Amino acid sequence: MQNETPAKPAPFHLWLPALLILAGLILILAQFYGDYTLLVNGGKREARALAFTSGQLLRAAGYSLQPEDTVFPAPAKLNLTHRTIVLNQAREVTIHFGAEEKTIISAGALPANLLFEAGLPLFPEDLLLWDDRLLSPNEPLPLGDALQLEFVPAKRVDLQFETETLTIFTQQQTLGEALNEAKISLRPEDALSRPMDTVLSATNTISVRLAREISVQVGGQLTTGLSAAENIGEALRDLGLPLQNLDYAQPDEKQPIPADGQIRIVRVSEEILLQTEETAYNNTYADDPNAELDTISVLVPGQIGLVVTRQRLLLEDGVEKVRQTDGPWKASDPEDGILGRGTKVVVRTETVNGETIEYWRKVSVYATSYKPSSQGGGTGTASGIPLTKGIIAVTLDWYRGMKLQPVYVPGYGRGIIADTGGGIPGRYWIDLGFDDSNYESWHFWTTLYFLTPVPGYIPVVLP
Repeated sequence: MQNETPAKPAPFHLWLPALLILAGLILILAQFYGDYTLLVNGGKREARALAFTSGQLLRAAGYSLQPEDTVFPAPAKLNLTHRTIVLNQAREVTIHFGAEEKTIISAGALPANLLFEAGLPLFPEDLLLWDDRLLSPNEPLPLGDALQLEFVPAKRVDLQFETETLTIFTQQQTLGEALNEAKISLRPEDALSRPMDTVLSATNTISVRLAREISVQVGGQLTTGLSAAENIGEALRDLGLPLQNLDYAQPDEKQPIPADGQIRIVRVSEEILLQTEETAYNNTYADDPNAELDTISVLVPGQIGLVVTRQRLLLEDGVEKVRQTDGPWKASDPEDGILGRGTKVVVRTETVNGETIEYWRKVSVYATSYKPSSQGGGTGTASGIPLTKGIIAVTLDWYRGMKLQPVYVPGYGRGIIADTGGGIPGRYWIDLGFDDSNYESWHFWTTLYFLTPVPGYIPVVLP
């Protein structure tokens, strides 16, 4: 039996790679095995483990990771240097706003970030409450436990001025309160598209027209004031100077207010002038037994006819601008009337020159006088009674209806109608008889009284 030769050890240079690999493995194990500090949801604990990543370490420590958790360093990244591992575990966060709510799974701690994750933008004046306590947007919230938050979004008010838009956010209830809170002062003349007591909704768009100074020239006077009107007509109403009737403004009332704010009102008035021309009517006469003798009554009143010409004058600020003539046209035809001649005899008494007489008619007459010598010395009369004082002559027309009627003439005395004469055209006339011895010259107006008894025939109209 041959003796076996013992195997020779492998040369050292062949062992060296293996030794280096082993040493490397030992170094690697030493690098990833050891003590770690875990900060979980703000709490601190210690752990010893062999872990190549923070995720392996946390799982080794008994934590189940969710996609929404935040881990530092990243859970799947090889951890070569960090001995402190941070884990913020996601939890359920319910955000209530109005009648709605949103629930998210998040590891976020800041309210602003939680709202962002929920798709709820945060604006100034928005409110966030936790357990009825007001939160700051950057105030950290507890981690780990589920949260119930109440979000009260501010109302947005967009104020649209002529050249810009101003946006404010508010928790106030009405527009006026919101403007006051934002220290936006408006004058009473400024115009808002909605009233100050408008209850605000979530979003509000308000048009604002700021008042400007307006100067109005009217009737020689200048009136100034403030108005936010869009046109001249509205501005005039704001200043208490509305256009009336035919008035007009310069520029026109439908035009926007000029840049210089200057407006003129032209007061327009209309006058109607009526020129009338009368057309006469005629009267007929009829006896009126209810009217006294020698009086005229109106039985049927007559109506004059009218022919009218109308002129229409248009005046601007008192100055005539237009004159238009219409006509003439017949407004009415004349209507004849009926006058009553009184036939009613009334016996009266009167004291004349101290003598009381009873008469039934008296007439104003022009009296002259005559005597026998003025007739060639004769005393003959129409009645055959010799001429002497008391004989009174009248015209033939009178004599025929009044022969021998007793009469009285003041200053002459009693007499009878017993003669005729020529008379004086256009006048009632009597000629007073005298003797040559007692003659008086008469040439003036007097009154002739017809004395009782009343005769059977009485002329209604004295000829």
